[in-house]
Amino acid sequence: MGYDWAKWVKQKIEKGEAIVRPVGYHKGVERLQGFASRLNACRDIEELEGFANRRKFNPALPRWNASERDAILRRKFEMENEN
Repeated sequence: MGYDWAKWVKQKIEKGEAIVRPVGYHKGVERLQGFASRLNACRDIEELEGFANRRKFNPALPRWNASERDAILRRKFEMENEN
């Protein structure tokens, strides 16, 4: 019996060591970026909201610290005032 690659990939995703990309995106498993680059990668308010409220989907994740919360709110303010 061969190695269960699907199980291995699923474990990497659950641990946060891999990112799931849409079909047609031809890159392999890549490490997650740091907080600042992930925050700056948010393209709209909805995406920022999903990033900020990630614990709704996985309560095991750590809470944001005060400086991270401030950075998220600052980014939201920037996005709201761009338009």
